Amino acid sequence: MDDLIKKIQNKYDTTVLHHKTIRDTSKSLVIYLETTTGKFIGKAFPPQKERLHFMLNAEAHLRKNGVLIPDVQRTKNNKRYITHKEKLFVLHQRLSWPNIAYNSPIRMERVGMVLGKFHANSLGFSSKHGKQYNGAETWSEEYKTDLAALDKWELRHAGKNDQKYAAIAEYLPFFKKAGMTAKEHLLSSPYFSKWKKEPLTNHFLCHGDFNNGNLLVSNQRIAIIDWEDVRYDFPSKDIARILSLAMRKKDQWNEELFSHILSGYLQENPLSIEQLHLLFVDLAFPHIIERFLRKKLYAQMSLAEIQQFCNREALKTAFMLDELKAHVS
Repeated sequence: MDDLIKKIQNKYDTTVLHHKTIRDTSKSLVIYLETTTGKFIGKAFPPQKERLHFMLNAEAHLRKNGVLIPDVQRTKNNKRYITHKEKLFVLHQRLSWPNIAYNSPIRMERVGMVLGKFHANSLGFSSKHGKQYNGAETWSEEYKTDLAALDKWELRHAGKNDQKYAAIAEYLPFFKKAGMTAKEHLLSSPYFSKWKKEPLTNHFLCHGDFNNGNLLVSNQRIAIIDWEDVRYDFPSKDIARILSLAMRKKDQWNEELFSHILSGYLQENPLSIEQLHLLFVDLAFPHIIERFLRKKLYAQMSLAEIQQFCNREALKTAFMLDELKAHVS
């Protein structure tokens, strides 16, 4: 750590007065720094310059278009990062604002508005590395693979005398059927085919981890941090993330909460009926169930928690299936 602090002082022409390690694992290093030039969050990234350039350029494009993202601190040579132990290291200005709470429908509407504004203002972003980070390319294959994964899980656990497995197995036919319906709608959607072929400047950028831990609030302003997973994709990806976390907090499916998120979102980024159809297709697909099984999240949960989780996901999925059918253009 001393080597890194020395390098920061030298490259950024500053004095570090205080530093604290926030996270240090084999995969990530995050530190907090107080210096003579301000307070910063420093992050180490894997040595993939194309990925880092894509992220930093996406941030710059969004900042220019009015999205509130902490600035990158440049070195004395005007570089956006330094290299340390084969990792790329970036300093972002640190905002000492609290995280937004997901505790009321009005707050959720605000979050929807912030997300809608960011997606709308992300259009027009161009990157020579864009093809590597184009979500649209993976959808058809992902739907196929995820459905196969549900089948495999069911086969592997068939006949096991275990209450947890039995609780999940009860819901699986419903989720598989929902997944098949969503997949059929995806593959027959003229808009999906058109969207895939559009130049990437017409694709939205998605954050990839749009949760309240990455939303900082001060008065009426909300800043978005931690852009490591940014890519070209469709609004459903970030909306699903908000919804999943809000449901986890409430421990139930809440139609009112979702309608607040979506109405806030559509105020800032109105979607056509074709786009709404694709949104509901993706929200009806059992992505979250597939992840739940793949990561064996049920292992840490009680039987009651598993039943509650499956029930709220099933209610959400049933709602999205109805919306999907209502928005066929």
